[in-house]
Amino acid sequence: MRAVPPEPGAGAQVPRPAVRLRRELKLPTVADLIRDDDAVRRLPGQARSALRHVQIGNLAAAETALPGGFAAVLPGPGEQRRARRRAARKVAVTLAILAAATLTFALWWCSQSPSG
Repeated sequence: MRAVPPEPGAGAQVPRPAVRLRRELKLPTVADLIRDDDAVRRLPGQARSALRHVQIGNLAAAETALPGGFAAVLPGPGEQRRARRRAARKVAVTLAILAAATLTFALWWCSQSPSG
């Protein structure tokens, strides 16, 4: 970007706004904690409990496990993949149960028919 010079005769130059740069505090993310077992051991019990809830995907329980007022625990980019895997697992288990029930009924039906 470049600054556009003022038009001639436009009067006094507008003073530049004051800019203050601030440094952002970088704390460990949940992903950092999941990878670093030593850091997890040093966490207080409530934070470890919250981390366990995050690992199993229970974000509401993780939020209530944290003491005090914190920002909401939001699903990260990998949460959609985990949710899809959980849904696929539920469908697979449901289909397996239906197949087992159908097979059981078919075997029962065949054993009830008179033989010869």
